[in-house]
Amino acid sequence: MDSEQFAWREIVTRVFEGLEVKRDVTPSWLVNPETGRPLKLNYLYPEAGIAVRIEGLRGREQRQGPDEIERQQQRQRESARERLCEEHGVRLVRFDVYDDPQDTFRAVHSALAWALRQVTTSDLEPEAKLALVEVLRGARQRGEEIRGRVRSPRDLQTWADLWVDRAYQEVRSAPAPAARGPLPRYVLNMRVSHPDFGPGRVTALSDEDGDQIITVRFENGDERQFLAHLVVDKLRPV
Repeated sequence: MDSEQFAWREIVTRVFEGLEVKRDVTPSWLVNPETGRPLKLNYLYPEAGIAVRIEGLRGREQRQGPDEIERQQQRQRESARERLCEEHGVRLVRFDVYDDPQDTFRAVHSALAWALRQVTTSDLEPEAKLALVEVLRGARQRGEEIRGRVRSPRDLQTWADLWVDRAYQEVRSAPAPAARGPLPRYVLNMRVSHPDFGPGRVTALSDEDGDQIITVRFENGDERQFLAHLVVDKLRPV
């Protein structure tokens, strides 16, 4: 399991707490002009005009060894994503989960400072403006507090555990799901398909308190992790 990916999802969720969020979203304007394919954002905070894109490229390269053509395609997608976000007034925070954590925190801090400037000069109603400024200031404070506790990649494990705890808590508090089919038996290199992310291949498996964590690399270049019992009717072998 790539615990770094879980850790950064937990950190981002905590830092931006209080802001409206859209997760794993593709806005209508975020379409790669070279290919016509939609591009995804892991988090979009419309009120703040901030988007977050979490990557794990070096981890993928170490396992899969993509060729130069694949790397070039990935660079083109990321360049298009950044350009489109800028054109639509969205500040994109893009980072690799294997980067130096301090570099990532600096990027988040810079984006929040930018958002504060945008809000203070906007034409929002005074009351709404004040409320949003306070939320953004709180986000900056939380970011700096967490930054002080994450000095190196070794410090990320605690945050990864917190993310898994959050996932289980959300499951326990959610309404009982409709009857589902039997749990597929996922194995390494199995071809799978997801209704939102398309076809992919299982690249890693691990256990977490009796549940299976599946890492899938999709053909669109994304790599995602799932708890098996949450995707039993979505992540299907093909």
